Amino acid sequence: MWATKLLASFRYALEGLKYTLVSQRNMRLHFLAALGVLLLSLYLPLSKLEVLILFVCILLVLVAELFNTAVEAVIDMVTKDFHPLAKVAKDVAAGAVLLSAGTAVVVGISIFYPYLDILSLQAFEQAPYPPNVSLATLIAFHFFLTLSLKGLFHRLGRPDWEPSMTTSLASLIAASLVIMTAHLLVTILVLLLLALLLGTRLRIKTRKRPVILGAVLGMVTAFVGFWLM
Repeated sequence: MWATKLLASFRYALEGLKYTLVSQRNMRLHFLAALGVLLLSLYLPLSKLEVLILFVCILLVLVAELFNTAVEAVIDMVTKDFHPLAKVAKDVAAGAVLLSAGTAVVVGISIFYPYLDILSLQAFEQAPYPPNVSLATLIAFHFFLTLSLKGLFHRLGRPDWEPSMTTSLASLIAASLVIMTAHLLVTILVLLLLALLLGTRLRIKTRKRPVILGAVLGMVTAFVGFWLM
């Protein structure tokens, strides 16, 4: 009896994994990314600690997606109509997936970068600020800073002062590339792309201030961050 129940629990767990994989596009993308990472880890001479860290990151993303699917299923079972609290629950669950996936990307790049000679760009290696884990730390810090400011101004009832996350991160990355390369052509191309992005965002957004504040915040964070480095 005990063994039957144990086998049944394993079968139910596998059914849950199969359902999530079949019904959720994001889970299929996570599985494909996990397969690629595992194949790459077999090819590269990674240490045992690095492989274990990759395993933990992969499982973190998959578990977050499983919880997200469970939350969505429960909400859809309770109500088919729109409800603000149902939206909050789904958004929070999706936010957990976003944070776990972002963490996995940062960790994966940090582990694989030293082993991949094809990614060793001479322009960056000879730059005053060659790419390293500090850049990932700066991007993560800026993400949480922008999110904190958005939450603060939302609580204060000033949505017009919430900086745009998209333009904020784009400005940070653009300014970081300019500072790291210190190359005139790269600077012109990066600033041109940033200007095109800002122009498009300003054209489609009814509220212009968040776009401008996000751009300014990203540039300020980049310059202060590299000054501290």
